[in-house]
Amino acid sequence: MKSYDIKHIAYHVLVALYFIWFAIFGTLLALALSSYFNAASIQFTKVLLTWICLNLFMGTALFIVIQQFKRQNVLSRIILYGYFLMAAASVTTVLIIIP
Repeated sequence: MKSYDIKHIAYHVLVALYFIWFAIFGTLLALALSSYFNAASIQFTKVLLTWICLNLFMGTALFIVIQQFKRQNVLSRIILYGYFLMAAASVTTVLIIIP
């Protein structure tokens, strides 16, 4: 039986949390854009902007911690490109919503 060290398990847990964050953050961005274009209440849109900022902060922290492992494989490239895609999408969403 192969033994795994704690660092290896922590890396996989962080990657799993990253992909969960990725899905939730994408849904949040879609909800914000849908709310804006369907002329929902302004208070709800402001709450969504706050959630977007907090989620971007948490995703950035998660991304930085994953990058500290210094792995050079396909998964690290997917995480890198996915993070910058979501960061660009969130900045674009915020710029669209803010008048």
